[in-house]
Amino acid sequence: MMNFGSLAETVAVSGSRRLKPWGIYPVKFDGVAVREIQGKKDPSMTYKILTAKFVGENGYYNEDTFFPNEDSAKRNTYTNKEGHEVEMPSGFEQIMTYIAQLAGVLNPEGFKKMQAASSKFKSFDDVCKALNQILTPKVGTECFIKLVGRNRDGRIQPALPRITALNKEGKVFTSDNFISLKKDILAFTEYEETQIKAYQNAKPTSMPETNEDEPVSQGHGSEDDDFSDLL
Repeated sequence: MMNFGSLAETVAVSGSRRLKPWGIYPVKFDGVAVREIQGKKDPSMTYKILTAKFVGENGYYNEDTFFPNEDSAKRNTYTNKEGHEVEMPSGFEQIMTYIAQLAGVLNPEGFKKMQAASSKFKSFDDVCKALNQILTPKVGTECFIKLVGRNRDGRIQPALPRITALNKEGKVFTSDNFISLKKDILAFTEYEETQIKAYQNAKPTSMPETNEDEPVSQGHGSEDDDFSDLL
């Protein structure tokens, strides 16, 4: 039987392509999930990834975050143009800042409860389980995301901006916003504006297709830990 009323829910624009680099886009939050991928260099290895999904009329964007390991707590250093050694936030610090902004923007009250429950977390699986629990009710929330460009294998790919930095005392602080419920909260720096112009003036290259058909499993913490009461 033909249901002509389905036209009311039909989306006219395809969202099957990834959003382009260097843009601030209106999107809807489409949930978080934990999935496992097989290593390319060593197929016997599997890696867990936390994926946050966003979809809009202009396309979609998925942010993949590898689960932290023992090395993730280490702060690396690099030498800047002036020859000074600069300390960078650890991978773990960057991940936790990202999660804090994602949850804090989409569900501020839920994130406060997650913070209060964090002393009970025994693993990153527990973090993901709690995050999924407070963000699932927010699926469909309209928001804006800021995407920059990263050179990967000779192609400029969309990516979230770096939002974690260290002050002079070595303390972590949030240096930028990648998500907001209001568009005017997000903006590009002067340096980023120069990168946008360089990207726009560069020779066009086709965006590589991505495979979204990999198995996805929802985030789970320890089976004997239920954060429902705490959250």
